[in-house]
Amino acid sequence: MDRSRATDRDEVERFLATLADYQPTVPDALVSYYLARSGFVTSDTRVIRLIGLAAQKFIADVGNDALAQARLRMAAEVAPTRGGKAARGGVAATGVGVDTRMTLTTDDLEKALREYGVPLHKPPYYADSVTAGLPTDGAPSKVPPKGHAKGGGGA
Repeated sequence: MDRSRATDRDEVERFLATLADYQPTVPDALVSYYLARSGFVTSDTRVIRLIGLAAQKFIADVGNDALAQARLRMAAEVAPTRGGKAARGGVAATGVGVDTRMTLTTDDLEKALREYGVPLHKPPYYADSVTAGLPTDGAPSKVPPKGHAKGGGGA
């Protein structure tokens, strides 16, 4: 049993030595920042890169799972017509005019993250312009213009 511990220790030492030359996708500064915010401070670059490597693996796993969710969703969107088979000779059967590009949605990402215990809630409303949500029928807005105080009193 001591022999297997020695080989395990040698393998770990070799792996940690390779981390010194490895540049992970997640930068060391970013990993150090979030480690410090969580209360873990270290100057050992091997530990920082090991955590960066784990973060990279997590991101890749979530991305792959979200891609699988998108494929399932897009396969379900193809409407089968007769007995689960696509119609022959139609646009869907020939592939002409069918957009085969993958589209990753927030819902796909949400399902993938849920598998890892990470909740993701998108806001119920997205404002894509400064006038979003304002009345468009010419009625006066209840929102005062910027720089003007409500009440309009002057001195």
